[in-house]
Amino acid sequence: MEKLKEMSFKDFAVDWRIKAKISSNNAARFFNMNPQQDRHGEEVGRANREMILFRANRIAIREGKEKPFRENDADKNFVDFTEEQRIFIIDALNEISHFGKNLPSYIPIADCRINI
Repeated sequence: MEKLKEMSFKDFAVDWRIKAKISSNNAARFFNMNPQQDRHGEEVGRANREMILFRANRIAIREGKEKPFRENDADKNFVDFTEEQRIFIIDALNEISHFGKNLPSYIPIADCRINI
């Protein structure tokens, strides 16, 4: 019998998504989401991303790390960030999801990989 390779839960979740061919990335979709421009305007989408990145910076500070995001990062898309930054964004989205119904109740950490 072949011995199984030990891996962290995060690596297992990413590996499982690849093998199951699950390509939907909720974190990217909800971070990049903009409200309809004719109703709310482009600035609302940027303000939403600023709030998410502000929350992600607070999480990094709470963990004793340096702030990973700057003010002009709100103009970037989810794919433009590093994997470590995407993990902070996912954590921020999960914390923010408790305050409203626009986000799902939980976004998996495996969404930090975008090449699934």
